[in-house]
Amino acid sequence: MLMPLVTSRLLLRPWQPTDGQALLALIDAERPRILADFPNTTAAVQDLSSADEFISRKRQEWEQHQAFQLSIWLRETEQLLGFISFKPVDWSVPKSELAYLVAAGYEGRGLMTEAGLATLQWGFEELGLARVFCYIKPQNARSLALAKRLGFQTEGLLRGNFRSGTGQLTDSVVCGLLNPATVLPPAGTAPF
Repeated sequence: MLMPLVTSRLLLRPWQPTDGQALLALIDAERPRILADFPNTTAAVQDLSSADEFISRKRQEWEQHQAFQLSIWLRETEQLLGFISFKPVDWSVPKSELAYLVAAGYEGRGLMTEAGLATLQWGFEELGLARVFCYIKPQNARSLALAKRLGFQTEGLLRGNFRSGTGQLTDSVVCGLLNPATVLPPAGTAPF
């Protein structure tokens, strides 16, 4: 699947240099809600200049194949809804964490399921990822349900794994998904 990714309702694409204003508007509108879960993004995007710098860094990470962040746009209105990322990619496996954000006004419509499925397909088929994982707060029922809809399996709980933007140390549920094309048989079993 080539860039951009197009679904029935969405356009997912790498950040463009002209996206700074849309990104700033999204972060400003969601800042109180996302501060705990996206401390680096909320700290990095404070004004138009810093939004442009954030986008420049994300484009550089993409070009260097370190991480891949896709902006998510509603096709019908060209409204920025959020973003979804593979961050950072460990090419020795290869594996990556999947992180995602959608504006509160667009939750509960299946848009992140649509974005997640397209992004995972791209990550497995085009990037060749063997494993994708998510860290999710145990109390984030909506995100846990999304991970399940995307095919992730709960693998465990990491206690005190994440420092939120409010300074609180929080636990993370680890959810993992293996690329169906590269899954190895369980140890001790014949591959045929």
